[in-house]
Amino acid sequence: MKKILLVCLLVLFAATPVMALDFDFSGNMPYHNSVLKFSFVSGGSGTVTLFSSSWLDGNHGFDPMLGLWDSAGNLVYFQDDGHVVGSTMSNGVSYNHGAWDSYYSSAIGAGTYYVTLTTYANFNKGNNLSDGFSYDAETPIPIPSWNEPANGYQTSNYEFHILNVTSAVGPSVPEPSTFLLVGLGLAGIGAIARKKSKA
Repeated sequence: MKKILLVCLLVLFAATPVMALDFDFSGNMPYHNSVLKFSFVSGGSGTVTLFSSSWLDGNHGFDPMLGLWDSAGNLVYFQDDGHVVGSTMSNGVSYNHGAWDSYYSSAIGAGTYYVTLTTYANFNKGNNLSDGFSYDAETPIPIPSWNEPANGYQTSNYEFHILNVTSAVGPSVPEPSTFLLVGLGLAGIGAIARKKSKA
């Protein structure tokens, strides 16, 4: 009987769709040649949206460039400027983005992906993440001391959002909304474990 119950639970778990979540990250780009590297897992259903909101929304951060890479580090997509002006909801908050913010929205296959965020004009050198970036060999310049080409200095602040994915990891601490979701999940696991130990 226990084996039948276990099989039924496994079938039910496998048939349950994985919930898609939104993740919001913020922090500071330390140097002009720093590379912020995020990773996420796509369930392969629906549209994944990647965007920065720091160029326009409040902090007026550096001019970002976005690279999307597959699990082997192969370039899937590169973007200098998103040219999408408006606002996008993430975790119940409306984030504004301007023409120079990164903005990419597309259906992508299931799997693990990487996203790099660099300053203009720290372009990727090739079609694999291991090829590096244009500014790699330069002496790091703190963003507040750097005169960014084309746009001049703004700030080192970044805000970056990864929407409609199974999980995501970034180079900074996620926003409180993400902590809330993780906390609820851990609380649920704890409650199940306590109930099991009493049985």
